[in-house]
Amino acid sequence: MAQANSGEFRSPDCTLAFSDGLFELKSVDGKKFNYGCTLIFDNQHKKFMQDKVRLVVGMKWGDKGQALLDKGFIKSPILAGDGPSAHNKTTGDLYNGFGPDVFFIRANAQEDAKPHVYFRSKHVQADKEEIYSGCIGFAVLNAYTWENQSGGNGVSFGIRAFQKLREGDALGGRAPFNPDKWIVELNDEEDVLS
Repeated sequence: MAQANSGEFRSPDCTLAFSDGLFELKSVDGKKFNYGCTLIFDNQHKKFMQDKVRLVVGMKWGDKGQALLDKGFIKSPILAGDGPSAHNKTTGDLYNGFGPDVFFIRANAQEDAKPHVYFRSKHVQADKEEIYSGCIGFAVLNAYTWENQSGGNGVSFGIRAFQKLREGDALGGRAPFNPDKWIVELNDEEDVLS
C-alpha cells in the first residue's frame, strides 16, 4: 500500500541546526546517505506541525492510526527540545539552542534530491558561509508516512528548500564572519596602515 504524503508546505520560522547536512551527504548507518538538517521551533508552532503529522496518519491509517499515534505506536517526528534526542550522546549535554521552550524535527532529502538553499535572492543559491547553525529562516517541507518491518510505522519530514531570513546566534562550529567589526575602509590616497 502506498505511503501518504502531505505535499509541500512552508514551515513556521525556525532556527537551523546541523546546517552542514544541507550541503553535504551524511550517513547514520554507513550505507544510506541523505541530506538533512534539524529545525528548532518555538512551542507555539507545535500544533501546526502536529496537524501535518495527523493529516498523513489519517490518510494512511484512518482513525485507528490517530489512536496509535496518540499511544506512541506510530513514531512521531516531533521531538521535545529537552528530551533525550536533544542531548549529545557522548557527553549528555543539551545541544546549544535546545531546551524546554522549543521542539525540533529532523528533515531529510534523498541523495538525488539535494535541498535548495537561499538567502537574499531566489535566483542565487546560498552557500555555507551564509547558512549556518543558528540562523533563522523557514523550510519547504512535506510530511510522509513510512513502514518498516523491524522499526515499525512512523512519520518523517522531507525537506525541499530552506531560506535564511535573518541572522541568529551561532549554535556551534564557525560563526559567520562580520567584516564591519574588524575590517576598515582605506582610501586610495591614504597610506596603508602599519
